[in-house]
Amino acid sequence: MSSSDKAHEEQKFEVRKLEISDKGKGFMELLKYLTSCGKVGHIDDVVVNLSARGKQLGKKIVDFLTEHARSKGCYKVILDCSVDNKSFYEKCGYKHKDIQMSKYFVYNNFFLSS
Repeated sequence: MSSSDKAHEEQKFEVRKLEISDKGKGFMELLKYLTSCGKVGHIDDVVVNLSARGKQLGKKIVDFLTEHARSKGCYKVILDCSVDNKSFYEKCGYKHKDIQMSKYFVYNNFFLSS
C-alpha cells in the first residue's frame, strides 16, 4: 500500500471524541468518525446521576449531542441502548434500526466491548 493510500485510509476512519463529565450530574460521550459514505456520529455513553434524574437532563444531553453531530456535518447519528432505554431514545427522535452485535474481552477484571 502506498503512503498516499495509507494516509487516505487513515483519514477515512478518523475518530473525534467529545466528552463532558460532571460527577454531580452525569456523563456523555460522542464519537465522530468518517466512513466512505461520510461522517457518522456515535453516541456512546449518556449517564445521568440518579439524584439528577427527572429534570430532562438526559434528553437535553442527547439533543445537544445530536445537534453537535449535525453541525459537524454528520449525515447520521447512531447509538446502542438496552431494551429498557429504548423508549427514552424514541422520545429523543431515534428509531430502532437493524441489530447491534458485540464481543466482550476481559482485561484486569474489566469488560471491554469490541
